[in-house]
Order: sequence, then C-alpha cells, then structure tokens
Amino acid sequence: MPKVQKLPESLIRLIAAGEVVERPASVLKELVENSLDAGARKIAIDLWGAGRSRIRVTDDGEGMTREDAEAALDRHATSKLKTFDDLYNLSTFGFRGEALPSIAAVSRLELTTRPQAQPTAWRLTLEGGRLLSSEAAGAPLGTTIDVQDLFFNTPARSKFLKRDSTERTRLLKTIQEITLARPDVRFEVCMDGKNLYTFSTAKNLGERVADVWGLSATENLVPIDVAQGPCTIRGFVNAIPAHHPTKALQLLYVNQRPVQQRLLTHAVYEAYKEWLPVGRHPIFLLFITLDPKLVDVNVHPTKREVRFSDERAIYDLLFRKIRELFSLTPTEAPSHHSAESTGTFPPKPHGFPMDALARYAPPMPVRREASQAALAVQLPFTGTNLADRVADSSTPAHGLFTTDGLRLLGVFRKLYIAAEQGEDLLLIDQHAAAERVLFERLLAQSSTQGAPRQALLTPLLWEISVARAEVVKAYLPNLQELGFSLEPFGPSTFALKEWPAVLPQSKQAERFLEELLDAFEEERPTDKTVIQHQIAARAACRSAIMAGDPIAPAEIDRLLADLAACERPMTCPHGRPTHLRFSSTDLDRQFKRI
Repeated sequence: MPKVQKLPESLIRLIAAGEVVERPASVLKELVENSLDAGARKIAIDLWGAGRSRIRVTDDGEGMTREDAEAALDRHATSKLKTFDDLYNLSTFGFRGEALPSIAAVSRLELTTRPQAQPTAWRLTLEGGRLLSSEAAGAPLGTTIDVQDLFFNTPARSKFLKRDSTERTRLLKTIQEITLARPDVRFEVCMDGKNLYTFSTAKNLGERVADVWGLSATENLVPIDVAQGPCTIRGFVNAIPAHHPTKALQLLYVNQRPVQQRLLTHAVYEAYKEWLPVGRHPIFLLFITLDPKLVDVNVHPTKREVRFSDERAIYDLLFRKIRELFSLTPTEAPSHHSAESTGTFPPKPHGFPMDALARYAPPMPVRREASQAALAVQLPFTGTNLADRVADSSTPAHGLFTTDGLRLLGVFRKLYIAAEQGEDLLLIDQHAAAERVLFERLLAQSSTQGAPRQALLTPLLWEISVARAEVVKAYLPNLQELGFSLEPFGPSTFALKEWPAVLPQSKQAERFLEELLDAFEEERPTDKTVIQHQIAARAACRSAIMAGDPIAPAEIDRLLADLAACERPMTCPHGRPTHLRFSSTDLDRQFKRI
C-alpha cells in the first residue's frame, strides 16, 4: 500500500476551513460580504455567545434559487469568476467559492434563501459540511445564514479562541470596518438577544463616521479627496494636533475592501512625521479606488493583503496630498475643507463635552502659555525653611526623600522646584511629585474603606466607537471600586457622574478615560492589582498639578511634605523620577573645580 494517499473530502474541508475561518469575526466578515455582494440594502446581524454559539446574518439581497444555494455550499463554486482573467477584474468581495463551504465544515449551518422570482424560499441544513436536509420554507426576499456551534467538530481549534470579551471586541471591530465602508446600507446589530446598535442609512461618509466612531473622535478630522489617473483617494485624516495614543483609529480600504498595506500606512506616518510626538499615531480613514486590473487581492485567504502594480505612485499621491492639506504652517491645522464625496459631520449637540484636542494632545502634560520671562528662574521664596513649617507633621518621613533641612530656592519654568539640602541641590518635578502623592492616596483609600466620591457638577457624557464600548463595560466594576461612577448612557455613550474625593476634579477627565481605554484595549489586563494601578496612575496624572501651572509657596510646602510621606517617593507611577539630586562635588566637577 503506498504511503502517499489522497486525503478524504471531509479532511480537505477542515483543512481549507482552517485557512478561511480563524475565529467568529472571520465568519461574520464572510457572511456580511456575501450579503453586500448580493446587493443588500438592509442587513441584520445577530450574535450569541461571542459568536461561538451562534451567528445569524439576514439580508434583503437578491436571494438564490434552490440549485444555486446547493451549489454555493460546494467548494470552489462561485458566480463571480468564469475565467482566469476575471480574477483581475473583480468588483465583488468574494470570488473563490471557499468561504461558505469552509464555514459549513466547522459548524451547524442553516441557509434560507428566496429570490425575487419565486413565491417560496428554500432551506438547507448542514452539519460539519454534510447536507442533512433541503426543503421549501416560508421566508421574505433575501437570504438568512444561521451558523451555530462554531468549531464543534474541531475542539482543538475552539481551544485557541480567546475570552468572550476579546472575541466580542473582534466581532465589533469587524462590524465597524464593514459599516464604515457602506454608509448606503442599514445595519442592525443584536447581541445575546438585545439590540446593540442600529446604523440607519447615512447621507454621506461623514455621517456614518460620526455614527460609528462617535462625534468626539471625529470633530477634528479633515476630509481628503484627490484623484490622479486611475487612482482616487478619499476619506478623512486627523488635524495636526489631534493625533492618537494608539493605532485604533486607522482604517484603509482598497476598492471598498478593508486591507492592511504597510507601504501606504508608512506614507501617512511620513507625511505627519514632523508633527507627531513620540508615541503618538495619526488617525485616518482612507478609501482607495482604482482599476481592479491594477490591484491583486488574491494574495492571502483572508484577502487582508493586497498588491499594487504601481505602489510608489499611490504612495506619492497620498503623501503629497496630506502635506498639501497642512501646508499653512507646521502647527496650524487648516479649516474644514469641503468635500462632497465625503460629506461633513453632523452638528455637535448643544453642550456636549468633547475636548478632542486635549484628549489627543502629547502625553506629557505641558501648558505652553508661559512667556519667555517665565523661563527664567523665579526666586520669590528664597530663604524659606520648609522643615520648620512641616516639623509638626504626624506623617513619618522616609529616608529616600525627606524635607529635613530642605531650603527652597525657587521654581524654574513653572515646572521644576529648586531647593538645597545640606551640600546638595535638588530639582523636583512638580507634576511627577503630585502624581505620586495622588496615586498612593487613591490606592490607600480604595483598599481600606472604598474610595469616597464627589459628584461632578455636570455629568460628563463620553461617546466612543461601537467596538470599544464592550471593553469599557468589562472594566466598569474596577472603576467603581476606585470611586469613578461611570454608567452606560446608550449603546456607546457613558456618563461619568462621580469622581474620587481624594482627587481634584480634573478638566481632563475625558482624556483620562480615553487613555485608560487605549491601554486596556491594547494590554487586556486581567489581574485586579494591575488594573487598579493603571486606573489610579492615569487618574493621578490627569488630576495632578501640571507642568506650566503656577504653584504658591504654601502648595510647595504641602506637596513636598506629602511626597516625603509616600512609600515610594522616588518615581511617579509611570516610572519617571520625581526629583534629581546634585551633590556639591558633582557641580564642582562639572565646573572643573576638581
């Protein structure tokens, strides 16, 4: 008997499914793209158990006859290709005829479809790729595909899925990608039997972007619309100050297909290069349209990668257009350009708190209004002996940082407190020191009695994208424990009503929430201590006195006494030093005296 044998069809199907069906989100993507290829204008998405238990997609597209429906469940059966040349002239999402049979191979699938010309629908039921029944049924025009028990027959694949919260987030990101590309289609999304989102047909791309990403994320986007030869680029990019701490708001489409294309992403980064602080990222939603003959989408089974016949030309066009948009000055964003193809964002609701520029500003909190004169060393407190004023403090000082013998000299640049202590010169970062004090206070109060709260004068309404709302919901109990009363206020809006009493009420509360969400979205911490430390560290950062804030002598006394009482006074919660110490020997050596 020969060693090399032909694989059975059932095993071939499972192997093929492994390339196409990675997780519930990939199933959802294929089903919705099939609906769009069928001309649907209304698509209903129902999800149960983070997509593991069930995914159902219902559309009002053209539907299929019984013969076409049965053929669609066979591998490499498609209505979108007839010759090899058709592969390079595609106007549809699907074309290989692999997705539907691959999904059927690893699930229990039911397909119900009815075309315009037929009075009744037809229902096909499959299990593990095997057809169980094919029968007439009553159903409206269009197609419903119901996928249940994903990976029921491949338990090894099921074990590699992430937690439900992670899979839900992947599903919602997929929905975000698809809904942004098709503002002309109505989408209804339900999760575990509850209506989650409804995106009505939008008048233009700008309206759909506001629906999906939220107004607060979109108010500082600038339309881009440029054409050259067979290539058109349209969409939105961020105004110069509105960069982002992560890559969460970056989407690129080629002929309506969401793709990952490193070269074009690099073009955006290069265009913003001189304006992007370290650790910040541009925001972009870009749609590239060009002749299908000039792009190869048949690179990977997931169709996420594409190749262009002339990548450099598209790179140069995108780079030049972004530079042109911001050619006024390196730091001045242009006014909103009109672009009929993209539209504009809906007007901001009256009184809605959206401080996007603050939220997207560089991570180091620095206020720039200080004049040149303020850069000089200020010496209003020379001769003040701090130790005399804090001698009666009941809080023990620690050896790492003490106020004993500390003598204030002044404040440099409204940031660094200068003092002498014995033979040493100290420079204390007022923001880092205040961060450490507030961080330890918040953790101490929450661990002993639960953090006392103070009501905000006006609740802060925080609107985020549909995909990110699920991440926030997962960490609401942790925020509550530390004194933050954050409550759902709609499908993707939250109301911040209370703030920890130990913290000053911050004008940067929304920025704190955005940065915290970015961190949780990237790292997905599960350890309670890690989660609490991240919340406390970011809250302290946004509540502490900032670089550039004037600080009175009495406030300096209080700040340094509180810092001396901290368990770890040497660094802020993010690891930066709170102060630097220079001995007289160090200074003498720098001045070549020794």
